Amino acid sequence: MSLVDLPRVSLGVFPTPLQELVNLSETLGGPRIFTKREDLSGLGAGGNKVRHLEFVLADIKRSGADTVISTLSTQSNYCLQLAAAAHKLNMSAGFVLYEGQHPEMQGNLLLQKILNSRVKILKGDRLTGEYTANVDKEMDKMAQGYIKTGHKPVIIRYSRDPYYDNLAVIGWVDGAEELLHQLQVDRINAQYLVVSVGRGITSAGLILGLKLLNSPLKFVGISVGMSKEEIIGQVIQKANDAANFMNWDVNITPEDVTIYDEYLGEKYGVATKEGLEAIKLVAQTEGLFLDPVYTGKGMAGLIDLIKRGRFTSEDTVVFLHTGGFPAIFAYDKEIISSIKY
Repeated sequence: MSLVDLPRVSLGVFPTPLQELVNLSETLGGPRIFTKREDLSGLGAGGNKVRHLEFVLADIKRSGADTVISTLSTQSNYCLQLAAAAHKLNMSAGFVLYEGQHPEMQGNLLLQKILNSRVKILKGDRLTGEYTANVDKEMDKMAQGYIKTGHKPVIIRYSRDPYYDNLAVIGWVDGAEELLHQLQVDRINAQYLVVSVGRGITSAGLILGLKLLNSPLKFVGISVGMSKEEIIGQVIQKANDAANFMNWDVNITPEDVTIYDEYLGEKYGVATKEGLEAIKLVAQTEGLFLDPVYTGKGMAGLIDLIKRGRFTSEDTVVFLHTGGFPAIFAYDKEIISSIKY
């Protein structure tokens, strides 16, 4: 099956720019660094999930649904992009969110308010089976509420629904092809693609796309919330599930997936000193803002790997900017306390 055989809606502005970070590279003493600006993907506050949603929401719209319900944290970039996409497609959006580190009405949660999203926030630990069951129960209850008012809702259990996960992964197979075309056109001989890794859907699509297209570009992931062993297993599973879904003769193995977990800090959503320093360095050298949850930790990993000699001045690296800028305002206290005048 080809990508053109799948239903798709237009949500983003593509291709996103591929920008060289000359000052940052000089400050670090190499390598040559580019960033793929998914924060400029054109929907809401931008971000990498837009590519997921072009395929997922096309399928949902085709089913006749007019409302989407999903879950993650209060500062979830995914949930914000889903809400923005839903409104662009004249749909409603509701969310059952866990508190996370910053449940205050700021950042992504504030933008959800502007979008008039229906939001219920639960206390608890998202990693426990009991808590996940409570979230599912509340999403089912929210769906029933929508049904009573004449709506046709669909629940998206992000990273737990194989069918929608496959469609989301496919979005970044398309993104990998776009990136490789840009590198070819601009005659950039990049060796590495560095990506902040959360639940692994974007990473699975990129790795699958690179292998499908026989690219020598090597994927290097920086985990922001899971152990290396756990996330590698998830990425391989999601990539191969998507390949089977599309009937593609390609198989992802552990040799295709390099992930570092030394930079995630205490846990997902908790800012690290190194991540905050990376945010300031990139802002002060390139006028470009990262976020404390994903790209800040990812860039901290890239910087440390350069210092450790993993990347040299002879290499060329592409850093995927996955967006998430609004969350920076929810982390104001951590950022302010990290600044020395």
